[in-house]
Amino acid sequence: MKKNDKAKGKRDMPEFSFKEFTPEEDKIYEEAVNKFREAITAGQTLRQAYGSYSIADKELMALIQADFLKIMIAERHFAQRQSLEEVAKALDVPLDLIKKTHARMLQEVGVTASKQFGKEFGEIPSKTSD
Repeated sequence: MKKNDKAKGKRDMPEFSFKEFTPEEDKIYEEAVNKFREAITAGQTLRQAYGSYSIADKELMALIQADFLKIMIAERHFAQRQSLEEVAKALDVPLDLIKKTHARMLQEVGVTASKQFGKEFGEIPSKTSD
């Protein structure tokens, strides 16, 4: 990788910041995820599940809902081997939303793993000249 390419690669790497929850937010998060899960298990759509638990803080609500969709994708697609199409149909959401969320999940995992590797082992110098 050339120097310019290396610098560009760092700029292109998405930045993710993960919210640190207060004890009260953590309690709300757990309750909401449990209610959403119960609703999905009862055969409700994702939208209906989201309506099953009200959260006053709209920013926190959006974060929990986004996380819950990631949980559903992780459980159904990765653990149960359902296709993304099957996940979208089961949750009654657009396939495009599932695909975009899936891609973001993979980016988050990659960035997190890269940061963790850097913390543990430092950066590996590139010895190639391409």
